[in-house]
Amino acid sequence: MAGLLGSLYTGNTGLHASSTGISVVGDNIANANTTGFKVSRAHFEDLISEFVVGTTGTNQIGRGVTLQRIEKMFTQGSFQNTGVPTDLAISGDGFFVLNGTAEGRTQNLFTRNGAFRFDDEGYLVNQAGYRVQGFNADGTGELSAIMEDIRVQRTHLEPNPTSQVELFANLRPDDPVTGPFDPNDPDNTSSFRTTVVAYDSLGNPHEVTVFGSRTAPNTWEMNAVVDGGELVGGVAGDPQVLPLGVLTFNDQGQLLDENVPDPVAFDWLGAAQGQISFDFGDAINDGGTGREGSSQWNRVTESIANFVSQDGFGTGELDGIAVDDQGLISGGFTNGRTQVLGRVVLARFEDPTELGVVGGNNFIESASSGQPLYGTARSGGRGAIISSALELSTVELSDQFIDLIAYQRAFQANSKTIQTADGLLQEVFQLLR
Repeated sequence: MAGLLGSLYTGNTGLHASSTGISVVGDNIANANTTGFKVSRAHFEDLISEFVVGTTGTNQIGRGVTLQRIEKMFTQGSFQNTGVPTDLAISGDGFFVLNGTAEGRTQNLFTRNGAFRFDDEGYLVNQAGYRVQGFNADGTGELSAIMEDIRVQRTHLEPNPTSQVELFANLRPDDPVTGPFDPNDPDNTSSFRTTVVAYDSLGNPHEVTVFGSRTAPNTWEMNAVVDGGELVGGVAGDPQVLPLGVLTFNDQGQLLDENVPDPVAFDWLGAAQGQISFDFGDAINDGGTGREGSSQWNRVTESIANFVSQDGFGTGELDGIAVDDQGLISGGFTNGRTQVLGRVVLARFEDPTELGVVGGNNFIESASSGQPLYGTARSGGRGAIISSALELSTVELSDQFIDLIAYQRAFQANSKTIQTADGLLQEVFQLLR
């Protein structure tokens, strides 16, 4: 009699286990399209609660099944390209870190869902408004060492006045001797010309034309010419000359000496005085090789500039952002410059399957998961960040449907166990008549 009653409860545990399994499968199927969702699976264990002593010794009778654990499977999901630069996915281990509310208190949350956006205050947030954690950069692009809410506040990039100009040219040794240079007759008093755009302290561009005049064999006089209307005390339309010194070459066409004032002062009208250093190459007398930079070689049609660069730029407005595989957020500005704006942090755990689930596709740390190990992507075992993409759910519907059928059959079989035990008990009750 006790065995029949016990079998009723044994079958009931099977019904509960099958119901739990169906619930887990149902949750998986419901989240088949949830970004960054990780599939769950139920683990069960048997129950032994009764000992029967017989002639053959001690025998044990199982008393059913119970839920051991529901495990999150943190396998890698596939990626969907979205074209949105703030959509981020993780290839490998790790979680994005959010500052949000869970279980009635504000704390760090962890997620694989990287559907982020910038809110009206410039904070990088998820779709629920929780702020993404990372390192912010200052006005020069230097990253802070303090993990905080990522915020992009610089919609403008302040100008940078030109302080360095590199100008490498090949000056023909057969050019006529034309010096000294006359700014009012540059065609007849120079044989080299190129233009550099320099910026003042307010970000205003200024056209600086550099002329080269051959004054003797292997010797060139260099001059910069600026419209007088752009300089203090000048007159618009009247070219102003700023001497750049003399270049001397050896008989192999290598730059021997660079006798150039350093820096050259440009008294920009309405702005701070510009102090610009001009570099024409690595002169031998300055410890260089004479081969990198300006040269004096023949067999060319004319004296030309091979390379011109300067380090200044004007004011720029933020035109777009990009995130690299290490989480660096860079801003592209309308002046052609790029600057680091921040960095996304990732966290990893020794046992992520023990993280607590708090809804919203977010997790919290637990005593069993271990503490979060914060750091940058592609370091310390953390994965790489993929921009303009989202990680898809790891739910495979075909697997879930097979599990659903298995749980359904198990539920039906356990109900038959209860039905059979009930029928036998009915037979026992008939003996009383």
